[in-house]
Amino acid sequence: MEMITLKLNNNKEIEVAVIRRQMRNVRLKVFPNEEVSVSAPHGVSLEWIEKFVEKKRDWIEGKLGFFRESNANDKLNFIKSGVTVRILGEQIMIIVRESRQKNVIQEDAKLFIYTPDPKDEEMLSRQLEVWIRRQQKSLYESLLDKLYPIIGKYGYQRPTIMVRKMKTLWGSCNRRKGIITLNYYLYKAKQPCIEYVMLHELVHFIYAGHNREFYDFFSTHMPGCKERKKILDYEVVPGV
Repeated sequence: MEMITLKLNNNKEIEVAVIRRQMRNVRLKVFPNEEVSVSAPHGVSLEWIEKFVEKKRDWIEGKLGFFRESNANDKLNFIKSGVTVRILGEQIMIIVRESRQKNVIQEDAKLFIYTPDPKDEEMLSRQLEVWIRRQQKSLYESLLDKLYPIIGKYGYQRPTIMVRKMKTLWGSCNRRKGIITLNYYLYKAKQPCIEYVMLHELVHFIYAGHNREFYDFFSTHMPGCKERKKILDYEVVPGV
């Protein structure tokens, strides 16, 4: 893996990982653990990438500052009443209430977590993740019902949806096994962005690579795909 050094406005230097992929566009990512990476096609020179990263210096610093201030990482550091979690593009406030039985209920912009011990942060984290995974399963199966016919009419079998925590990808496709894997943190994005990722992976059953035919087919069936991608790349970050 190639590495480049970027000097920030405060003269601090950070390392930026350069990842070569079969792709059309350059993609810059800043992660909650303050790692920075740029994915680029194989034919793009390192000199061009360095200039590109330099132009994005202010944006990178803004993201790094946000993560430091919010103490963001790949999950909530603690769960208690008053903290928020991002769900389907909205910041939802958590309210913890003591109860004999465990339960999680969302009412508009509030998420009530009922638990026997409100001070048990580990148990609260497990309750929240179990609830999120159940919500994901229901939504993703519904979206698959909506989007699968786009490829189903060409004879491809309905794939299985799996969810796991991934650091750099919103989704992946295993054509041989008929599996689409979606990032656990994708549930933080608005539904149109989730549809973008799901259809992107579905189209890979027809076109393995990111060639012109892939993008022509994808854009035909996904209006506003560029805007949805921009939101994913710059507004929705895993773990935030």
